[in-house]
Order: sequence, then C-alpha cells, then structure tokens
Amino acid sequence: MQTLAKVSLVLVVVLVSLSAYLRLDHSGIGCEPWPACYGNIGIEGEAPDVAGTYARLLEEARQPLSWATPLHRLVASVLALLILSMTMLAHMRKSDRAITIGLLALTVFLAWLGIYSEGLHSPAIVMGNLTGGFAMLGLLGWVVVRKPHDNPQTDRPLRTWIVTAVVTLSLQIFLGGLTSANFAASACQTLPDCHGTYLPATGLATAFDLTRTHDIGPTGMVLGGAERAAIHKLHRLVAVLTLVTVVAAATLAWKKGRDLRVWAYIVMALVATEFLVGVAAILAGLPIAIAVAHNWLAALLLLALLKLLAESKTETIDSSTPHS
Repeated sequence: MQTLAKVSLVLVVVLVSLSAYLRLDHSGIGCEPWPACYGNIGIEGEAPDVAGTYARLLEEARQPLSWATPLHRLVASVLALLILSMTMLAHMRKSDRAITIGLLALTVFLAWLGIYSEGLHSPAIVMGNLTGGFAMLGLLGWVVVRKPHDNPQTDRPLRTWIVTAVVTLSLQIFLGGLTSANFAASACQTLPDCHGTYLPATGLATAFDLTRTHDIGPTGMVLGGAERAAIHKLHRLVAVLTLVTVVAAATLAWKKGRDLRVWAYIVMALVATEFLVGVAAILAGLPIAIAVAHNWLAALLLLALLKLLAESKTETIDSSTPHS
C-alpha cells in the first residue's frame, strides 16, 4: 500500500503542475501581447474561420510544451489505475477503505470533469479540477507521511497550530483558484496596494458564484468587472495571514523538539519562497513559469505541513530545549 501511495503521490504532484500550466496557458498568461490577450478563450466573431483556427492550433502544437496535454492524460490514466489498485488492496486488507474510496471517488469526479467540462468558461469546472486535485494530494500525502501511533506526550497546542496552518493554506489555495477562475491574475498590478486600495469593496459575491458561466465578448475575450480586483485583493490578504500562521506553527515546532526542526525549517523556507514568488509574479508581469511555480510550491508546502503534523504526533517533546 505504501509503495502504491508514494508513486501515486509523485504522479499527483506532476499532475497538479501540468494542470496549472494548461489552465494558465489556455487563459492567456504568458501570451503575446500580454496582458491584452489574457482571457481570450472564446471564438472571434460569430462565424469562426476554419483556416485561421487550424493555423492557430498548428502554431500551438509547435510550442515547446505542446506535449503537456498528452502527458497530462497519460499521468492521469496511470494514476487512475494506481488508485483503483489501492482501493482493491485496501478492501482485501480491510484497512484504509474510507481514504481509498475517497481517492477513487475523486478520480472518477476529475475524469468526468475532463470529459464533459466546459473548460475555462465555467468557474465551477476550474474550481472542481483544482480542489479535486489538491484534495487527492492531501489524502495521498497523509497516507504516505502518517504515523501508526500518537505519542501521548505530544503538545496539543502545537498540533492545533499546525492544523490551523493547513486549514489556512487550504483556504488560500481555494482563493488562488478563484482568482484564476475569474481571470483576476492581472487585476492588481501594484504592490503592496491594489491601485490605491487594500480591501475588497464590491464584487466578492460574484467572484464566489460558481453557478455562472463567463460571458464572452465579440472578440472572444472573457468579460468581467469589479469581482476581479475584489478576489485578487482577498487572495493577497489571506496570503499574509497564511504566511503568519505557517511561520508561527513552524516556529513553535522548532522550539518543541530537535527532531521537528528539520521539517520546521523546510516549512519556513517553502512558505517564504511561496510568498516571494507571489510578489515576484506581480513585479515581473506574471510570466507563466512563475505562475506555475506558485501552484507547485503550494502543493509542496501542503505536503510539508502534513509531514510536520505527522511528526508532531509521534515525537517526544524535548523538555531540555529552551523555549525562549
């Protein structure tokens, strides 16, 4: 079971990165001329030009990462087989059946989204793919890093802080998905404010509405309004909250025991890098490489926090370590 889980986890990390690249690339991040082409997901004009469409597809096929789509499908197919094998093995061993059934359900759900989705036109589809992928990452990560027994001497406040950090990070990942689903990546191009303001004013309700379908303008561009800046601002605010919460949890872990310090350092390094990459994305004009790295680092940070939580459940607190 552990071997299958570890291989599946590696594949999910690859899948999350590829999904981020495909989603961001199709939304127009990194296109020329950026950001004028951002959100161009429709068909120009009422009568599509077949020859023009063929030329555009041919040009896309010549891009350096044109293999991303077939690779994504291959990895997803192999992952589905591994998850099915894990589910069958768990059923035979009568252990971990709930987790494996959940993983199998997520696999079927994501496969259904891939076949019948409306792509980037629907925020619900974007969020379904993103949250489903990260949910699989979290479940598989926990299967891999968890420990069989809790240590009764473990500091409960420490575990509470780490769980809070995991929840806050999960919320931030969700808001990042909403930012992408609303084509709001370029809505705020100044730091630390967003064109003179910090707090979302109006439009948040629209940004959180997953039942709508994006309206497309006559040139194929997605139409949007105040919800874009609002969700972008909220994403920035929760980014600061995530940074503070994760650093606090890692600092407390560093103080509590020698064996927790390695993972505490890793968590601190990852959250600092993730925050700086987010800042760099704005300053550099959101190149697609940095945007994909932002998603990839979020996945690694989630796994590192789960590992820190698992280690905190088994490590004996070092009473000799000074707390100040």
